[in-house]
Amino acid sequence: MHILNGRWSRAKFPPFLSWARPDSYWDVVVSHLPLALMTGIALLLPHYVSCDLLPVKKCTFLSLTGYPCPFCGFTRSFWALANGDWGFALNDTPLACLAYIGTSLMFAWHLTALLMGVKVVSGLFRRMKSVRASWLIVTMLVLNWAFRLALGLK
Repeated sequence: MHILNGRWSRAKFPPFLSWARPDSYWDVVVSHLPLALMTGIALLLPHYVSCDLLPVKKCTFLSLTGYPCPFCGFTRSFWALANGDWGFALNDTPLACLAYIGTSLMFAWHLTALLMGVKVVSGLFRRMKSVRASWLIVTMLVLNWAFRLALGLK
């Protein structure tokens, strides 16, 4: 909330989606190429590197307590999803399925913007900074963690 003309009003979010064709293609490249590369690498890496070969350190929380942390299983499930094993991922870490779908959508979003030569801006990222979105993310992590603990997964 903020004060506008002496009255309280809700802060307006930018439009959910807007795009523009900038004067220079470099504006598009600077806006979209970094995230297209990061998400593309995240989606392609599981096809070329075995999950066993990843230089991932064993979870300290799991080593100390014997229970998985809220983030345990995400890498393994992401690798399973990339290789088409949705059943394993849903049974191991259901929230990783949403992360994989989100990564795929972000890759498609940024690659399309690069190919079309438009700068696409979303109000979604500003909405994700809200308190409500933060609570939703924390709640989803806790529920995913509770699911893993209830099944005795490590």
